[in-house]
Amino acid sequence: MATQARTMKRIRALTVLRSGGRALTYGWAGAALMLLAACAWWGQDRSHLLALFVAACGAMVCVGVLILRDGLSRRQVLLGAVGARVLYLPLLPGLSDDAYRYVWDGWVQAAGFNPYAFRPVDAELALFQGEPLFELLNSATYYSVYPPSSQLVFWLGALARPWGWEASYYLIKLVFVAVEVSAIWALSTLVQARHLLLYAWNPVALLEIAGQAHTEALMVGGLVWMVWAVRQDRPGPAAAAISVAVWAKLTPAVLGPVVLGHTRWRPFVVVGLLVSGGLIAPYAAPYVMGHVRESLSLYVSLFEFNAGLYLAIKEVLRWATGDDWSKWLGPRMQVTYLMMVPLIWLVGWMWRWSLARTSLLLLGLFLITATTVHPWYLLGLLALVPLRPQTAWPWVWVALVSLGTYQHYVDGAYAIYVVLAWGGGALLVAPRLSQALLQAGQRLRGGRKGRHLRALLPPLAGQRVLDLGAGEGYVGEALARYGAHVLLADVLDMNRTRLPHLRLPGDGLPFPDRSFEVVVLYFVLHHTEDPEAVLAEARRVCSGQVVVVESVYTTETERRWLTRVDQWVNRLRSAGSMREQEEHLTFHQAAVWEAKAEQLGLRVTRRVHQGAFFHRPFTMVLEADPEGTRSGV
Repeated sequence: MATQARTMKRIRALTVLRSGGRALTYGWAGAALMLLAACAWWGQDRSHLLALFVAACGAMVCVGVLILRDGLSRRQVLLGAVGARVLYLPLLPGLSDDAYRYVWDGWVQAAGFNPYAFRPVDAELALFQGEPLFELLNSATYYSVYPPSSQLVFWLGALARPWGWEASYYLIKLVFVAVEVSAIWALSTLVQARHLLLYAWNPVALLEIAGQAHTEALMVGGLVWMVWAVRQDRPGPAAAAISVAVWAKLTPAVLGPVVLGHTRWRPFVVVGLLVSGGLIAPYAAPYVMGHVRESLSLYVSLFEFNAGLYLAIKEVLRWATGDDWSKWLGPRMQVTYLMMVPLIWLVGWMWRWSLARTSLLLLGLFLITATTVHPWYLLGLLALVPLRPQTAWPWVWVALVSLGTYQHYVDGAYAIYVVLAWGGGALLVAPRLSQALLQAGQRLRGGRKGRHLRALLPPLAGQRVLDLGAGEGYVGEALARYGAHVLLADVLDMNRTRLPHLRLPGDGLPFPDRSFEVVVLYFVLHHTEDPEAVLAEARRVCSGQVVVVESVYTTETERRWLTRVDQWVNRLRSAGSMREQEEHLTFHQAAVWEAKAEQLGLRVTRRVHQGAFFHRPFTMVLEADPEGTRSGV
């Protein structure tokens, strides 16, 4: 009753949010855009960070309500996205000073230098050291680490050098915003308008690209167009898109093998190599790798920022030992990530995960194990979350609260935002993560059950199998791997496989006699109100073997234990939807199940007892007995 009351309360709350006419929807949209405009005003520098953070949170709340109301059209979302970006275009580099280096690298290229050849402080670049721009650089003693896709945009920005560094900066920003807007349009063709809001009106995306001109715009564009091209079965454009993304931020390189699993490999590889070669060629030189590696290693060893897991482990180790473990911990977290990447590739391929799902997992795991996570680092992932909106909000939360970490630059309360961002994200993802782990365990258990059944049955290749009371469908999925044609059937639709599923009525099976060679009842009969009737129906539609697996007991203590554990497990795996079946929950001893089968004219051809103590699965392989009676039907 308490659960039902909570459910009804949530339904009423959602109904209130969704109620009202178009005017109310436009009111929420107007509030969201006004708050986004306020973010643009307060995002001009670091003097109003608290107001910026509050306005960004308010804007995202309005976006959340708009998603629930689902009242805006695709065109309206796109117009709002473009209009909001226009508001942010005038902003100078007030929150981040990375853009100064973008302009510098572009000017260096326009003068005929390779941007990876010299550091800004080197004598070879004395021509530029008298410029006001030189005083604004944040890493003048480091070689450039920005990859070729970004460098080409920086070079374009140098076309505006005669009008000052600001003109170059705005030209670079215009290119980035144009790429991002094109990606938003492509994304709008792949998702519903309300889910497009998750990125198109996200204040983090607006601040970091249209506001601060971060190079993540190229990664956003590359990733979204990659997914679009794969959905359109265009491997060449998909390869071009991911090549641009890789040579903008490098991180998307781990997605290459994933894309190969979703498109034709030959044109993908050929075009990918050609585009990558074209991007790299203008900058190729013997010293490039050494200089970039030197700067990257310094960044990794010296910088740590907003890295929730890394900082948490580091502080625990400091508390336990009194030492600073930074130099040891950072590299090992990177190695851990690199070791997990091929495992994710393999699991995604075996379980046929979508491109978006695998990409989000790989990009998300990179951020979780990183030692530095600036707010703009999350943009590539945020651009893909509309493709899987059920996983969006933990990452939206992390990105939004990470805006508060700008307090670090003004000696503000930086640490609290790190805790709130990653701690809150962990709380939001915990229910889904626990469910994912539960389903992974259920799938493995289903595979073990399938192997058990295969050992008891004739070859399954080409056989018609009915998995009756299939639950999530993992047993049937395992049998299908042996060549069986499996149909799942249950009174509830809990199917998590690609197999066909039939939701059953409560009065018999809607199949002709002898429709299947094998019928499987795996931990099913003890949930039914009339197990004899269910078993009789299984006998009717089966021309071969009926396999029954039941948990049996030998003592009263074991029976009570089975009842409690079964209730708890099934409530967990079904999120409470199996509560009605608890009314009929009845366990029997093995001899009772055998007697019930024999009364229905079924002959027990094989018996298998497994387990011990409090869980004793008992398997019966049954066949129709020509001389048996059907008195119990």
